[in-house]
Amino acid sequence: MRYFKLLSLLLFCLMLSGCGFALRKPQAVTLAPSLQTMYLVTSNPNDPFVQQLKRMLTANGVALVSNPKAATSTLNLISVQSTNTMVNSGGVNVSGFYTAYLIVSFNVVDNHGKILIPTTSLQQSQNFSSSASQVLSGNAIAAQLTTGMQQALAQNILNQLSHIPINQGP
Repeated sequence: MRYFKLLSLLLFCLMLSGCGFALRKPQAVTLAPSLQTMYLVTSNPNDPFVQQLKRMLTANGVALVSNPKAATSTLNLISVQSTNTMVNSGGVNVSGFYTAYLIVSFNVVDNHGKILIPTTSLQQSQNFSSSASQVLSGNAIAAQLTTGMQQALAQNILNQLSHIPINQGP
């Protein structure tokens, strides 16, 4: 029986690899040398979005430094706002329709104060429904959607950074 389970697992893994299955990887971006050493300014460094952005920057070869004088550029996260708004309610025990929003405002300057990306606001929104009897699952759905929006906006900021010309810098 033990060998049958092991053989089944091995066969399953071979089938997955044979069909081309691979775990999804974040899109890698090429950043200008002036962005390779960055100082991140935020009023809430423990915010989940800020943590996600830090992970994505680091994964793309950006060295985040704690001293602004050691950085070649500064990413200023001006605001990170997350809200859930009820769009429509059908009454007691009827589904309510919600929209989850995540809005991020930021700018990027080099170590000489030159604006590389002017103040920009990015927004993501997702719709979901929840009934009065599904409060806990509605909260879980909202949290899951917020996590997805955080990843999408962090990737969007990386894409914006990748559009800074390679030869633009100090």
